[in-house]
This record gives sequence, structure tokens and C-alpha cells, in this order.
Amino acid sequence: MLKRYLPVSLIGMALLAVGAVGAIADRDESNPPGADQPQITAIEPDAKQSMAVLREKRSAGDALRDDLAGRMDRRASFGLNPDLSRLAIKNATYSVYVIPAHGHVCATLTDPEGAGIICPPTDDVVKGQVGPATAGLQTGGVAIYGMVPDGVDSVSVQTGASESIDVVTERNAYYTVTPSGTPLRTVRYVGPSGPVEFPIHDPALTFEGN
Repeated sequence: MLKRYLPVSLIGMALLAVGAVGAIADRDESNPPGADQPQITAIEPDAKQSMAVLREKRSAGDALRDDLAGRMDRRASFGLNPDLSRLAIKNATYSVYVIPAHGHVCATLTDPEGAGIICPPTDDVVKGQVGPATAGLQTGGVAIYGMVPDGVDSVSVQTGASESIDVVTERNAYYTVTPSGTPLRTVRYVGPSGPVEFPIHDPALTFEGN
């Protein structure tokens, strides 16, 4: 079954799209979804059991930048707590962090200017039924990223008519960039519930349609 995932905020990053039906970020960050949930103080057992990255002892390298952590604290969607973040993927410009929340697990893609964040339900993460998020980059390319539970070692990014890119997961996350103009189709992987496939939505087209 295809799921809908709503990005809960867009903090400085130009474009973001996610999920099976191309939901886009709510630009009004003053009332984020799940704002009535208290901020968690410990990682929930289901999230920890299904994601090895959340079972690891947190180190200084797992911390978000102070400005991003502060903004997330002030708009703690679903009770997320940036003080519990784990760095999943790091490169020179963009990084993916996993952040636990109440009944949800969040993934944020950060850049020097800001970040985009999504928070699918923990139950979907456990079952391996979370689709990819996308973000438009200043280079014109599209970043594709997402979360997977333990046991998923790679995902297949389908582009064009028959081309695909195999992306190795790192610490329960994956991240890749496709050049400008690349046709975007789906992300496939085999999770605890069996094979799954989710559409990839071009963030520029998603925003143009709204």
C-alpha cells in the first residue's frame, strides 16, 4: 500500500517533496503537525529496536548545528528531540540525521543554509514502508534520501526508462543525488514486509503545482 508522508517543516532549504503522493512542506512553521505532543526525553523502544543507529551511544558528532537544533526545539513536531539525534550520513555539504519523536522517527537533510525534515510513523519505519524524500539543490540536481529499518542494506533508485542506481544504506539511511534533468521514477527495496516500491517526486514540479 502506498503511504502519504507530510514533511513537517522546511527550515531554509529551497525545495522538498516526499512520500507516495507528493505531499509538500507546510511553509507555516508556527503550528507544526503533532505540536500538541510533549517533547520526548528518551528514544521509544520500537524505534530503537528497529534501527541500529538509535541503539548506538550518542557522541558529539551526532549533534545538529545549534541553530537548527534550536529551531527544532521551538517547533518540536511530534515531540521530536534534537538532543537525541544521530548522524546517519555525512558528506562535505549535505548530511542526513535521524531524530526520534513520539510515535514517529524523523529524518532531516541539512545543508549550510538550513534543513528539510520529515517524520513518518514509527510503525511504517519498523515495517520498512517509508518512501523517499527529495530536495532541490542549488546545482539543479535532486537529492533523494530516506530511512530504512535494520536488515535493508541497499535501495535501488529507478531513473529513466530502465536505468537504476544501487545505493548502499548507512546507519539506517540512504542518500544520493541525481543530476539536473534526470527522469525520476521510484525507489525500491526489500524490507521486513517484503519488496516495496515508492514514487520519487521532483520537488520543483511538486512546488509548481501548488
